[in-house]
Amino acid sequence: MKSDRPRRIVRNVMLGAGVAFILLLSFPQLLFAHETTYGRFHVYSREPLDPSFHVVLDAAEARLAASTIRDEDLAPNVFLTGSHRFYRSLSLNIGWNSFGKGYPMLPTNNVFINKSDGASDRVFRDAAENNSRSLSGVLAHEVTHLLIRKRYGYWWNLTMPAWKKEGYAEYVAGGSTLSYDVGVSLWKANPKDASGYRYFKYYMLVKHLLEEERISVDDLFRRDFDVPALEASVLSRLDP
Repeated sequence: MKSDRPRRIVRNVMLGAGVAFILLLSFPQLLFAHETTYGRFHVYSREPLDPSFHVVLDAAEARLAASTIRDEDLAPNVFLTGSHRFYRSLSLNIGWNSFGKGYPMLPTNNVFINKSDGASDRVFRDAAENNSRSLSGVLAHEVTHLLIRKRYGYWWNLTMPAWKKEGYAEYVAGGSTLSYDVGVSLWKANPKDASGYRYFKYYMLVKHLLEEERISVDDLFRRDFDVPALEASVLSRLDP
């Protein structure tokens, strides 16, 4: 029995650390010195927020307003980490090199943003290429995930295919990190392995269904699709 005690201690410490980290992700406000509310956004930052950030929020709101699943009652909490290191520390090495993220399993409306510059409407990730994109677009992308979860439920949101929820989030954001030419080139060069252009492909699939086939957003999320056939059809229509 005595030999089990160190194991129990380690297990309890790890469990306690896990619970503490979940609580931190759920209520990270104490880590941020500054807070402001603009419209329905609650924004937390480590440095005083530049007044120009309101322009970024207006642009994100305009993108969200165009979505048919918009919900004016949803109030996102936006946490501007201000650095790659701090963003990574809140990521548990999961998606640590993304531009922004939420935690869909947690019952919060928290959105964490990587290093950013509100004045230029840019957010950055620590990568050699494709390392920046529009901050307002990333905000719209991440809030769209909250809208999907609220409309279709926690379990459905967790289990639905990634191409649907990520593709639609990119659609609301106005596009992916890759330009059209680069995305098409990568897809055509290696159609069986989407490494490096996955979100671009998801975006193009959703864009095709909503704009060309004219299905509704609810149909997008509720219908089953022959994904290989859909991918082949969309790819064949893209100009090289």
